[in-house]
Amino acid sequence: METELNEINAIFQSGEPKQAIAEIQTLIETYSTDDGIYKAYDNLGDYFNFMEQYVQAVEAWTNALKLLEDNAGSVTNLKEGKLIDWMNISLRIARVLHRQG
Repeated sequence: METELNEINAIFQSGEPKQAIAEIQTLIETYSTDDGIYKAYDNLGDYFNFMEQYVQAVEAWTNALKLLEDNAGSVTNLKEGKLIDWMNISLRIARVLHRQG
């Protein structure tokens, strides 16, 4: 899945955010049971945020957080790398929500 995420990110970076969103949504459906699927939701949130679709961005990031928490049993059980991911996603949500009032 990591390779596919990198390829989709390259599409996004090349100026095709709508195509990247469509492809990452397909990836999410395909890898729905993968332990690292939260990364796809995290990227999807970034893409929506870039497109100024803030509600969808927060929804995608929230899904990423839920997956991280569910896979670990709780936030307190997250290993260091995933805890850092959890904190970064949480901060992005807070920033968007703060800007939106």
